[in-house]
Formats: sequence, C-alpha cells, structure tokens
Amino acid sequence: MLAEALLYARARIGGQQNPHGHLTELVGIWARHRRQRRAWAEHLTRARVLCLKAAEACNSRRTALVLGAGLLLDVPLEQLSALFRQVVLADLAFLPATVRLARALGNVELVHTDLSGCLDALPNADALAAAQAPGPDLTLGLPALDYVYSANLLSQLPLYVLTALRNVIPDQQNGNTHKAFAASLVRAHLASLAALPCPACLVADTLERGYRAGQLEYEADLLYGVRLDLPAETWAWRLAPRGEIHPDMDVERLVIGAPDVRAMLSPLPGG
Repeated sequence: MLAEALLYARARIGGQQNPHGHLTELVGIWARHRRQRRAWAEHLTRARVLCLKAAEACNSRRTALVLGAGLLLDVPLEQLSALFRQVVLADLAFLPATVRLARALGNVELVHTDLSGCLDALPNADALAAAQAPGPDLTLGLPALDYVYSANLLSQLPLYVLTALRNVIPDQQNGNTHKAFAASLVRAHLASLAALPCPACLVADTLERGYRAGQLEYEADLLYGVRLDLPAETWAWRLAPRGEIHPDMDVERLVIGAPDVRAMLSPLPGG
C-alpha cells in the first residue's frame, strides 16, 4: 500500500489529474501487475506481438496512435517509436514511468483525453433511455495518421461512465437502461475504429469467468451483449489467480486480437 501511495503522489506532483478516478485505477493495475507478472505474461506478450505485427504491415509510417495506452504493459512503445515518425499515446492519465519513457524516446506525445466522449458531458435522461452514446473522433484530429491501436480499452470504456451515471441518474429498470447505454458505448467505439482512414488494431477482453475448484462459478459478458464477429486471435488472460480477488477462486478473461477491424462496417448486433 505504501508503494502505491507514493506512486500516486509522484504522479500528482508531476501534474497528473484524477477527475474520474483513472489515476487511482492505473496505480491499482500497476500494483496488481507487480503481484501477477508471471500470470499476465502470456497475455501481454500476445497483445504486444499482435500490435507490432499490425504496425509493421503499414505502408506509410508517419503517426501511430495508441488508444488507452495506460501503463504500456501491452504496448511495444520502443518498437513503435522506431517504426513511426511520431507516436501519440492517448489516455486520461499517465504514470511517471510512461512520462519519462516518452521524453527519452523523443518522438512520443502524451494526450490526456476521455476516449468515451461522455465523462465530461454525461448524457441526459433522454439520451440515456435511447442508448445514444456519442461517436468519438478517434483520429484526435491528427492529420497524418497511419496506424491506430485500441489497447485493452473496449471493455473499460463504459465502467467510469456507468459509475458517474448511477450517481446522477438512478436506473429505474433494474440496470437495463444503464446496460443498454454501456452497449452503445462499446458499439460507438467499434464504429469509430471501423471508420478510421488507417489500419485499426484491436485487443479487447470480452468475457470474464470465475472458477472454483476447477469448476465454472460465474461468467460475465464484458461487452454488454455486443458480439464481435471478427477474424481474430483469441486467448485466455489469467487475470487473477486464486487469492488475488477471491481466496478460493481463479478469474480469467477471454481476449480477442484483430490486426485491423475496419472491414467491420455492418451494424453490430446485441445490446
């Protein structure tokens, strides 16, 4: 706990803000990764390899954009920096190690932005009931964009929005209204990726399973009913071996990795 508190303090002293709790969450992920480095290794390696392979296939290499850069655990930043003239990392907050690495590489820019498009302007009751999430411009206005990587972001986008919404607009339909809006956030991100003028690589966790004594205890849909019909790799992420979250339960997530989702132009079912 002391190491986490010190890291959080250094980030705040370094100018990072925490308006939606994202910095707190980053520090928590940092601490969990320290405890579960071995369990997470295969997942993170597969994500980094897929990201780099998709990047190397780009014909033009001016600017690469990483959406949800986070701690860079699943981002091969040094290799991307060597491939592209510029790399832009987009997220709500960054820890000091990321800031230092970006400065050292010289061609890496950090952009603080809400990739859901909702946190600073929550939907009103009508928009919430209609499940109308905004369609964010994922180019971030970059004029020479040649590659985009959505890094384990898709399932995370609704979490902060739902927390904020529940504080101001209670759900009167047993959670269905909020869940429908969460699904619309997922669809909006996918549609915005598909509309990009460059390859859009996607790594996303889609399903969580808890096992007790080797038997399935629960299963949770992380995308709120939205189905991804993509030619993609799939693998399991050992998110929380026994004792990390539950004293007698192992938790894993199913992850998909697609090198370019732009071909996905038809409306997404579900939600």
